[in-house]
Amino acid sequence: MEGKRLSFLEWLGLASLFIVLPTLTASVVSFSIPYYLLHNVTLANTLSTIIPIVVFAISVIYFNKYLQSRNLISPFTKRSSITILPDSGQPIDEKFIRRFEVNLKFAKGEEYIKRLAMLGMMYLQNAVAYDNKDLYLRAKEYLAKAEEAMEGKSVSFETKMMVDYLRSKIETYKYRFGER
Repeated sequence: MEGKRLSFLEWLGLASLFIVLPTLTASVVSFSIPYYLLHNVTLANTLSTIIPIVVFAISVIYFNKYLQSRNLISPFTKRSSITILPDSGQPIDEKFIRRFEVNLKFAKGEEYIKRLAMLGMMYLQNAVAYDNKDLYLRAKEYLAKAEEAMEGKSVSFETKMMVDYLRSKIETYKYRFGER
């Protein structure tokens, strides 16, 4: 499930392409046009300061989105592992779950179904840990989404097992949360 971890040189090459090249181009163009065509040094200095900063910020945002969409991991990102086991009673950090939800939009096909099942398990684990029915209902929503996404598709045995396991765990805890 984890993406491909980039080496430093791969990351540097991509960062140069996405961030350094556009920023340098913006710097040269934003200085050259006012200086050589308009002969205005003040305007050239002002624009060559503001425009590269804006281009740099936008480039960094698009670079991070590119890495997320391709499931690439920066060499500076520390590895984090969690245990998804609702019976453990240990909650999962909400920030981790939110990041996982944000990255869900980049998943396609069978990977999308697996991530839906994993999100359902995470919410179920937190529902059990915090004794929170709302989190339990959210886990049921993710189960329904996973089942809907599986309809009419040929998926691997592993994916079917993940969805079935989530369904059985939700069935196990339904009486605890007041469902019949």
